[in-house]
Amino acid sequence: MFYIQIDHLRCHYCSIAAIDSTVESDGVSWLATLIRSMVDITLPSVLKVFSSGGAAGQSIAEWLSKSKGDSRSLVAEIKDNLVYLDMVAEDDLELAKVIDKISLDEYRRLSNAGFNFNKLKRSNISKYPSLKGTELASWGGKETEELIVSIYDKIADLKIRYPLVSDRKNYRWKTRVNNIRKRIWLLLRHVSD
Repeated sequence: MFYIQIDHLRCHYCSIAAIDSTVESDGVSWLATLIRSMVDITLPSVLKVFSSGGAAGQSIAEWLSKSKGDSRSLVAEIKDNLVYLDMVAEDDLELAKVIDKISLDEYRRLSNAGFNFNKLKRSNISKYPSLKGTELASWGGKETEELIVSIYDKIADLKIRYPLVSDRKNYRWKTRVNNIRKRIWLLLRHVSD
């Protein structure tokens, strides 16, 4: 929730849905899109380093170089998925162009084989102070496996829903993509500690 006033539009601590309906009814849907994009990428300071300049790609490449065997194949899949998600979020590529390239294969293979995802990082996720009050606050103290499962659950949901209801605005696809990216950035932060 936030306050915005632009000429004829006044929104006191309103939700994105309220902005969408108000702005789009006034014929300036570009403004709703702009506001959504500003809100979607609000990040806790602990994750900001991963949001720009390829820092996430560099971090995951370093993690990949240190990984072996099954861990390496999963990290490689996460890396590829992040590249596709970044293209949607940063380059305004349509999700339809990459949805089939986003993969669950290694995760599912390892999950079916009983792989212990906590091998990626044995300690629990730190309770980063800057996560307080964000949608990621609840992750402090949880195991690595819980975060991996959450990331892949969200990816699976995206892959199931998008082909069927891609034309519905209420799904806010870019927000969903950014939420997955934030979780991946949290995972990167966690494994780099």
